Amino acid sequence: SSMSSMSSARVEGARGGLVPRLDLEVKAKALARDARRGNVDSTVVDARVTARALAGGTHGALGLHSVGRRADAYRTLKIEHAAMGECDERELVRDVLFACQGIDGEFIKFSVAEQSYVIAPNVNISVGRRNLIKCLTEVGWLFKKVKKALGDDGAAGVSMENGEGSTRQAFRAALQRELADYYKLIAVLEAQAQVPIVAYLSDQQHKAATNGDSYLTLRRLFVWLAEPLKTLRTLAVMVDATYNKRGGAALSAMYKISRHGDPASTALVRRILSASAAPLLGMIQRWTVSGELEDPCREFFVAVDYSIHDNDLWRRKYTFDEDMLPPFMTREQAQSVLRLGKSINFLRRCCDDATWSVERADILNAVEKAGGLQFENPEGLEVLIAEGKARVDTAVRRVLFDRYKLGEHCKALKRYLLLGQGDLHECLMDLIGPSLNQPANTLSAFKLAGTLEQAVRSSSAQTDSSEFLDRLRVRLMAHLNEEVGWDVFTLEYTLTPPLTTIFTEHAMSKYLRVFNFLWRLKRVEHALCSTWQTMKPTVTHVLSRDAVNGATGGILADMLRRCHSLRGEMHNFMSNFQYYVMFEILETSWAEFEQAMEESKDLDAIIASHDVFLDTVVQKALLGSKSQLVLQTLYSLFEVMMSFREFADELYDLATEVVAKKAAARARIAEREKNQQWGTMVGEDSTAEDFLDKDAVHDMKRRLSDLAALYSRQVDGFLNLLPLQTHVDVQFLLFRLDFSEYYASKGVGPGDVAMLT
Repeated sequence: SSMSSMSSARVEGARGGLVPRLDLEVKAKALARDARRGNVDSTVVDARVTARALAGGTHGALGLHSVGRRADAYRTLKIEHAAMGECDERELVRDVLFACQGIDGEFIKFSVAEQSYVIAPNVNISVGRRNLIKCLTEVGWLFKKVKKALGDDGAAGVSMENGEGSTRQAFRAALQRELADYYKLIAVLEAQAQVPIVAYLSDQQHKAATNGDSYLTLRRLFVWLAEPLKTLRTLAVMVDATYNKRGGAALSAMYKISRHGDPASTALVRRILSASAAPLLGMIQRWTVSGELEDPCREFFVAVDYSIHDNDLWRRKYTFDEDMLPPFMTREQAQSVLRLGKSINFLRRCCDDATWSVERADILNAVEKAGGLQFENPEGLEVLIAEGKARVDTAVRRVLFDRYKLGEHCKALKRYLLLGQGDLHECLMDLIGPSLNQPANTLSAFKLAGTLEQAVRSSSAQTDSSEFLDRLRVRLMAHLNEEVGWDVFTLEYTLTPPLTTIFTEHAMSKYLRVFNFLWRLKRVEHALCSTWQTMKPTVTHVLSRDAVNGATGGILADMLRRCHSLRGEMHNFMSNFQYYVMFEILETSWAEFEQAMEESKDLDAIIASHDVFLDTVVQKALLGSKSQLVLQTLYSLFEVMMSFREFADELYDLATEVVAKKAAARARIAEREKNQQWGTMVGEDSTAEDFLDKDAVHDMKRRLSDLAALYSRQVDGFLNLLPLQTHVDVQFLLFRLDFSEYYASKGVGPGDVAMLT
């Protein structure tokens, strides 16, 4: 009963306060008139301060917290603001809500010059309200920025030429979903702006409050917009970060923003990032499973050049664009995705094979079991890549090795171009040698091709399959008029797609360089062997015995011995060098290549192992760019040996001519003795001096000495260049060439080989 009496007393007191409040209104109006006339005294100012204090509730300790008294103070302060010409708060709230929707109000408008919302200059607003409005209109400025990103392509920072792309469309859709809650809040606030303030008033007081004050004030609006302000700030940062970006680049920019200390901001960004990444994940799945790429806006990290022919599909048609790499993938994963799509297109376009298509369902089922391909599920992407590699790469190996016989073609290249089929090249050298001594412009490729077929039938290569032999052809390189056949002759092994993906023109040019080098090496070795057949020890002994008569004959016999000794030195050099090339380089590198081919799981690994094999052979065989000086020295050494071959033939012809003349003289003497005609003619004496041209013998002696000295200088230069080579195997070639320290004892080469290591 006491509680009800107190409550009724409070109500009666509130009703009794209606008359004083009306008096305050009358007094406020009078006060406004006096203020305009300048008749305001200090007591009036004190009353005004008291009204502000009542409205602010700063004197609560004095018992001024009564609802009725505070309402009276608000109304008095409102009348005071009206008297001073200050804008009504309800109108300011209305304009702030307009600004939050990107719309200009009556008093608050957007300034393009200042890029912010500003208050009209003729509006009278207190400093406190101005600062509050400035904070509130930040929401409108942020909303305007985000809304602009949802507009046309130019406003979103995407070129009209390239289009916006599916990733950016998904980003806009995610922004639109996030703004849906903001739109709902603005609608609620607009409705609240029409709701009057609620107070414990009588019916007449409630009616008066309804006609005047509203529930939503600037301060309450600041509280309502605190959370949307935080959200819009994050969205605006994402809009700025993704400006003029697309695809993986835009996703990477979003991912950097997600690394935030605020859990709410992180969740917001990752929610938008997950939605924006969905189109790119769809591209990844279609590319790795079907090899299909629909990317008109170039937002995928796999770029395609449709101007490239399918013959060069693997190396140039598809490339990796690192700028478009999404943040949820590593570079290794992206390279695997690129290779999987290329492998599928390689099988479809180059190999005309569709057996891999049955593996699609298994790959997709494995991804579904892993939870699907989503941004928040990295395991799904890992399963997609792993399953694709296991199936597609296996299909590529099976097609290349079983259907197109990649392994057999590699062995054929080794036999035919790397001189692995030794008897074939020996027969070819014997049969084609006389033709290659002719000028290059007189040679016929068709005639040389017939000689090649004859060499094949004369060697063990005749048992090889015609599938490989038919690819071996004669080729005459571009030449000058003064060149001979040896300078332009070469063999080539023709290959067709898809094997040209591995055996490219660049790779076949390396095979050509190696073959020309080995062919030249074989020619020198063949020439030295031919010299030995001509001047083997028994023949030299017979020539020396029959031609040595007198001083000039002794010089000839000495030249024959020196010539045989020099040929042996040259042959020893060539044998050791040829062993180094054929066994320590080719055979060792081939064994490593075969092992690498067996361990290769995909086409990239096969190509890499083949390239490593060729590069190793080129570098070790002194054919690299850094070995040009030592290679030229070696070729000069070969020229000296070929010059020696010509000299040896001339010396042999001279000796055989002397022997023939002496044999003819002896035959004539025997014939006369038989006819009992005694005596000898001029030139038939036992010294045989008349059978030799002394000047020719001395000239040949000088030439032999010059050849020996030139050979010694060339060997010295070659051996001194070997320690300067970067490849360690080339440096060890010096040990083989001077293993017995023969050259070191003669002062040829760098000296003690053991001291060089």
